[in-house]
Amino acid sequence: MRWSIRILLTVAACLAVPAAAQAAAPFTAGSGAGPTVAVGPDGTGHVVWVTTESDVKIGYCRISPGASACNRTELISFPGATDANSAGKARVFAPVANKVVIVASCWNCGAGGVTDRNYRWLSTDNGSSFPAPLEIGNDFRTEGFGTWLEDVGIFVAASSSRAKAAFPGGEGVQYATGGTFVFGPEVVRLPGTNELVAATNDLNVVKYGVFTGAPLTTPMINDPTKWEVDKTLGAAEGDNRDTSLTSGPNGVTMTYLETQSSPDRIGLRRYDSGSNTFGGPVYLDGDDPIDENGLQEPDSFQDPAGRIHLAWVSLHDGGRLRYRVSDVAGNNFTAPANLAASEGFHEPELGAGSDGKGFATWTPGSTGAIRVVPLDPQPEPASPAKPAKPDKTKPKVTGFGIGDDTLRPGQGTSFTFNASEAGLAVLTFEKQFSGLKGKRKGKKTCLPRNKKRLRALRKKADSAAAYRKLLKKLRCRAYRRIGEIRQKVKAGRNTIVFDGRIAGRKLTPGQYRATLVVTDEAGNVSRTETVNFKVIAPKAKAKKPRR
Repeated sequence: MRWSIRILLTVAACLAVPAAAQAAAPFTAGSGAGPTVAVGPDGTGHVVWVTTESDVKIGYCRISPGASACNRTELISFPGATDANSAGKARVFAPVANKVVIVASCWNCGAGGVTDRNYRWLSTDNGSSFPAPLEIGNDFRTEGFGTWLEDVGIFVAASSSRAKAAFPGGEGVQYATGGTFVFGPEVVRLPGTNELVAATNDLNVVKYGVFTGAPLTTPMINDPTKWEVDKTLGAAEGDNRDTSLTSGPNGVTMTYLETQSSPDRIGLRRYDSGSNTFGGPVYLDGDDPIDENGLQEPDSFQDPAGRIHLAWVSLHDGGRLRYRVSDVAGNNFTAPANLAASEGFHEPELGAGSDGKGFATWTPGSTGAIRVVPLDPQPEPASPAKPAKPDKTKPKVTGFGIGDDTLRPGQGTSFTFNASEAGLAVLTFEKQFSGLKGKRKGKKTCLPRNKKRLRALRKKADSAAAYRKLLKKLRCRAYRRIGEIRQKVKAGRNTIVFDGRIAGRKLTPGQYRATLVVTDEAGNVSRTETVNFKVIAPKAKAKKPRR
């Protein structure tokens, strides 16, 4: 979803793709994380996300075509969900008239103990109601972007470097092997075929797999022998990341961020089903200096008519969500324009109907307000000429400190620091947790201590004393990320005010740390600075003496 020939728009191309009118204003649909969007055949938008309260739910917003507010919202419950961190990515589809499909996963929910579970909610009245969900698989989380196969009624999930047709048990097919750090997994279907393409990013190298079996059944999709795995891009650039796959009348395309060049570029490659390979790149970020200013998080989408929609983030002047769209042949893109400005844009997602109209959604940080805007971009005023020498100097942050390093739940404080130049500050909060030494994806790490891991530890010990000894040996502490604050800062002394809450929730007692980085308008990132603090339990109220 993220990221040589510059595409120039001719007069004929401009006639083929009409210029945009005055941009619509973004609106807030709810609060949570990871929103995704689908547009039905009637132009209705459907946005879903995962809430971040302790009672985790799926948020839903329905939007009339081109509207600037939800006409219906709902919080949909997981069966028996109890853990604030239990939900994976929620994905929504609107494949045919009046049908809305939501798929999401959770951990520590449902009957039968702790496990990863996948659920499907199905509305047949265009999102007016969602009956109780159907469990469609377990032992696998839909943390990436899966695909719904409407003709066979199968959801194919994507997570890490694996793809799986949802059913009980098993981790799916590992189509990209050997990697420890993989991001942005996605799987799509080549239209009119039984072919699936799955892609991910492995330490800045794009890897993908192709399902070549037939027919599209759960056993076949989950059979590793039916996949071509560990495929890479031909003549790949040296540093690729943030992949996004689209599928439609113009076949399968991939966009990605290429960061080896200066400035960064957004590449697009087209898939050739004859050779099961992606062709050479075309770069789509344009020539405007705005788009040479810290490009981030591209996303692409192909609508039912074949237009390729592309959005990305520029750090220019407080942040821009930039947008281009092709003609129905998948060529001749409009000039870059703004969907929204002057806020954070975390993991933007696009959806559009056959008329090319649709919506974009994002959150200002990793969690927070669910923001939505119609695909109605506003052209940017003419920019000054590109400077002869690009800025490559990293900002310097000094004197980072906290006003009070001992807080009570809900108590606010302030963080102060000096910045050598203006830019965007990201203050990230992490909480310390008690864990157990273990391995994740073959790498030693500190894993959260939970009932499942403690039960496994008890089974390994032959006595209570041995269990205590083993528990002491494997004991560890680590930090987990709980949220962030983004703020535009100036050169000199700056203050970030913390109101005592992250995503609307008070910090619970424990040890915390806050990390700070500043990114200047040229996209240069400062060194990470850290400060520790703690939250202590509130004082108990004194009991009144009895008379």
